[in-house]
Amino acid sequence: MRARTARSRPGLLVLVVAALVMLAACSDAPSSGSQRPSGSSGPTPALGGPPVARATPPDHAMDQLERPVAVRLARQVARQGLTLEYLDCPRWDGTVPSRMSCRAYVDGLRTGVDVVFTRAVQGKAVGFDARLARGVIATRNLERTLRGEGWASADCGDVPAYPARSGSEIVCRVTRAGRTQYVVATVKDRAGAVTIAGYRGTTTKR
Repeated sequence: MRARTARSRPGLLVLVVAALVMLAACSDAPSSGSQRPSGSSGPTPALGGPPVARATPPDHAMDQLERPVAVRLARQVARQGLTLEYLDCPRWDGTVPSRMSCRAYVDGLRTGVDVVFTRAVQGKAVGFDARLARGVIATRNLERTLRGEGWASADCGDVPAYPARSGSEIVCRVTRAGRTQYVVATVKDRAGAVTIAGYRGTTTKR
């Protein structure tokens, strides 16, 4: 499955969240190739990915610029299994067109957001277009993808989200027909695309 990137439609002043939790799962993920090798020994693998430093949002209220961007961004993020907690932007001087870098707090992660302000038709309003500067891996979305690939259940740990760092791995426990196995989702790029393969007893960049 190819990872797709959301794009804004020409002529529409809309907020676009690009490259957010896009999952590219191997078509044979639930097959016998995804099973833990028979006869292998060793400790049960820890679920989840590399340790993540949790970020705490600022304690002051969002301003008149941040609130409308955050409302629309939150709707987009929710579709990906994530929760937007806060949007923090520098003061805008009101000029258009202009570009601004903000910070979004998403399920305990702090990630960059690029915002572009544009003038609407006949100068009656100012629109904005925004996108995450890098991808975020939503644990719930990853689990949903695994269930969609044929597993009866999937558990990728308690951490709700991970930054999309190329090469990092997330271990998940999956079950089907009463049998428990482990798979590894490997992040392919900063956009958040991953491939899913069977757990082989080692992980990298933990």
